[in-house]
Amino acid sequence: MLIESVIDHISSLKGYSSIKKVEKGYSPDEKYIVTVSQNQYFIRLSDMQYHEKRTIEFSLLQALEKQGVQTHKAIECTLLIEANLSVMVLSYIEGYPADEFMMNLSEVAQFNIGFAAGKELRKIHQLHDHAPQTIHWEEAQRKKFSFYLNEYKKGSYQLPKEHKILNFIENNFHLLKDRPITLLHNDFHLGHIIVLNNTYNGVIDFNGYGDPYHDFYNLSLFSRRHSILFCIGQINGYFTESPDDTFWRIYALYAAMNIISTIVWTKKYDEQSFDDALQRIHLILADHDYFNLDQPLWYKSIMVDNVTGL
Repeated sequence: MLIESVIDHISSLKGYSSIKKVEKGYSPDEKYIVTVSQNQYFIRLSDMQYHEKRTIEFSLLQALEKQGVQTHKAIECTLLIEANLSVMVLSYIEGYPADEFMMNLSEVAQFNIGFAAGKELRKIHQLHDHAPQTIHWEEAQRKKFSFYLNEYKKGSYQLPKEHKILNFIENNFHLLKDRPITLLHNDFHLGHIIVLNNTYNGVIDFNGYGDPYHDFYNLSLFSRRHSILFCIGQINGYFTESPDDTFWRIYALYAAMNIISTIVWTKKYDEQSFDDALQRIHLILADHDYFNLDQPLWYKSIMVDNVTGL
């Protein structure tokens, strides 16, 4: 079915004047920006089999709005049986993904965007009442990591000092036992953070529940290479006091685990980016001195004093 025919069935989009397809992202869903009068809306079209999942996401966005989180506002969620589609209509967040130009911003702006993002992440993690009670986090993470480790061992690439990385993971997996379970963004990085006029303007694409500290792993994997000051800002905005040793050990554990999964995932789904992935991985290894250090070398609060003048 043509997108125009789909939109004609959506009550909140009556009288639309323009439709623009969104090409960015790995999701199989089709996404559009639709203009109605002076307002823009973000439209997500999913296969009908995902309608229950989209309905849950819609409810979560409503809860996030009540929590004061800057994200899409939930407008309409409907099922078009004839088109075999689940349709979700959300408000449009004006701005651009932060990864497109973060390195061009001033040091102060980079830190402030990170600080705002950290405060927002804290709000997201307050939504623990919606979390399923059936999640066994340590067990799920062990199962997931075992899968990636087995796939990694089948491959031809071997990490330098592999034994140190794997020993660190195994010796610290017990830290995931009895972790709190909250709503997660689950892919919190600069590509999902929207910036307008050099300031934080929202976050998009929520997906999952689990240990709130898991939402920091993308600092090591992606954000650190774009902006260390953003990373420091995110941590400082999230915590009211300096993070304790437990946070840093768990942060390092997730960073180490994601080295293995990144190798496997990139080889399978995005092999042309494998060299880029290795560059990011070697940054993680250097930052943690092959996990002799829990706190990465880039986290130095004194840098913030120099930038902000606090």
